[in-house]
Amino acid sequence: MSSPYHWRQPLLGSLQGQLQLATYLVVFVGFTGASAAGLWIGQRNLIQNEVRLLRSSADSVQECLAAGGNDDRFVQQELLVHSSGRTKLWVEKSDGALVLPESDHLQVSKAAVRLTMAANPKRVVGLQRVLDLENQRLLTELVQRFPDGSHLWIHHEVSSNQKALSNYLALMILIWGSCLVITLLTVSWLVRRIVQPLEQLNAASAQVTAKTLASAQLKLEQAPTEVLQLGRTYNALLERLADSWSQQRQFVSAVSHELRTPLTIVQGYLHRTIKRGNNLSEDQVQGLQTAEDDSIRMRRLLDDLLDLSRSDSGKLAIAKEPVRVVDQLEQVIDLARPTLQRPLNLQLPEDPIIRDRMVQADPARLRQVLLDLIENADKYSPADAPIQLVLRVNAEGGAIDVIDQGIGIPEAELSTVFERFQRGSNAPEKTGSGLGLSVVKLLVEGMGGTIGVSSHLNQGSCFTVRLPR
Repeated sequence: MSSPYHWRQPLLGSLQGQLQLATYLVVFVGFTGASAAGLWIGQRNLIQNEVRLLRSSADSVQECLAAGGNDDRFVQQELLVHSSGRTKLWVEKSDGALVLPESDHLQVSKAAVRLTMAANPKRVVGLQRVLDLENQRLLTELVQRFPDGSHLWIHHEVSSNQKALSNYLALMILIWGSCLVITLLTVSWLVRRIVQPLEQLNAASAQVTAKTLASAQLKLEQAPTEVLQLGRTYNALLERLADSWSQQRQFVSAVSHELRTPLTIVQGYLHRTIKRGNNLSEDQVQGLQTAEDDSIRMRRLLDDLLDLSRSDSGKLAIAKEPVRVVDQLEQVIDLARPTLQRPLNLQLPEDPIIRDRMVQADPARLRQVLLDLIENADKYSPADAPIQLVLRVNAEGGAIDVIDQGIGIPEAELSTVFERFQRGSNAPEKTGSGLGLSVVKLLVEGMGGTIGVSSHLNQGSCFTVRLPR
């Protein structure tokens, strides 16, 4: 069985659906009520018109009978004058005898007369009944009781009125249906027109990024006043966010730039002290080495921040040139090994011709990418677990695998691992800022390459950098 959610959610879960449903209900109830009221009024008017005609005929007969006496022939003649094919008047005498307006061209149904009188056994003057007989509908009434005990009766055939009423009902249904369709179409158009600016606002919001904040303005020309006001508020919010983002970017860039030089000096001083400190104790050397490693990581973090800031402002410079990957890998190993407490292995193609093929890259940026990937592998790998660099070269370019035996990345998080400030849910506390991999992706794509990752929990990860020839 299918869930009702599939049809309820689009209908009731959106503003457009709610507005349309509410309006449809109001219109339907309104039209139905108006049609029912019109039908009732029409039927009532038809009956009242017939009653007035009957009253008029009955009054005339009553006056004539009151003036003419008890002569049956006179009474019959007077009844005949005021009777017709649809209207019949007769007199019930005190002894039960009937005086009927019968002639050669006018016949009175005895069954209709008996049914009329049976419907009013107590002979209540003015009591009206509507009776069905032989495919006919009759409006009946006891009009008058005379002093001698006789009664004046009347009945009127209203079947033709029912036909007219049916035609009126059909016309009402036609008009009702046409007006309902036109109204519903109009309502749908109006609701769509009201909701469309909100959909534009939603679409514009979905496309807003840090780079498009300054230019992502919502333009609404025709919309309700409330929606226009919402659009103006939205545009003002974007302007404030753009200003805030610009100030933040400038602050990060300025701070990172100002800190790089002191850190470089500190790093160089620490390195020289360690190399020349023959009289230093083992604990002192270890402390200085730790300080040097931390200064290196801090400088790389500042470099990452600078690269992100330059990328956001469109000022990130990446110069591509033919690069021999093997040379860059050897330099990276020389730079990384002193800071690692684990083996760092390099696997190259056996064929020297293949191994020496060039790729298009920025040498400095390529080294930065590989050092960041090695540092990332070092953070999340157990002690003494090796890190392996594998170079693969083909006709389309080169690929470098950085393989570790660390904690791995949950499968559900692989698609977001390169986003800013993204850290694995299984990562130890205080293991990074979440910027390194986003900068790596930025630099690799800036060199015209791609980066991918495969991982298994508690087995390790493999980051693959692909560069074109």
